[in-house]
Amino acid sequence: MTDVRAALLHSLTRWVTDELLEGEGDDLRADTPLLELGVLNSFEVGRMLAFLEREHGVRVPPAAIGPANLATLDAICDMIVALRAAAP
Repeated sequence: MTDVRAALLHSLTRWVTDELLEGEGDDLRADTPLLELGVLNSFEVGRMLAFLEREHGVRVPPAAIGPANLATLDAICDMIVALRAAAP
């Protein structure tokens, strides 16, 4: 894992723990199924996308917003890394 991806994963994990799990994220792992467990829903996805844009400068296009890219913290990080690599 690159340092950039590791920092992104740490930041996203902290945000999910603080904002969505009210500080109760001790069991949260990079492969925790966020959608399946109901941690992310349509409202929370919107909040998370705003966080990613504000804190990491990444705007996620609508075409990238889907279950495969939002299933886990790992999947979200992979999406962000790919979007950054594709940016001009």
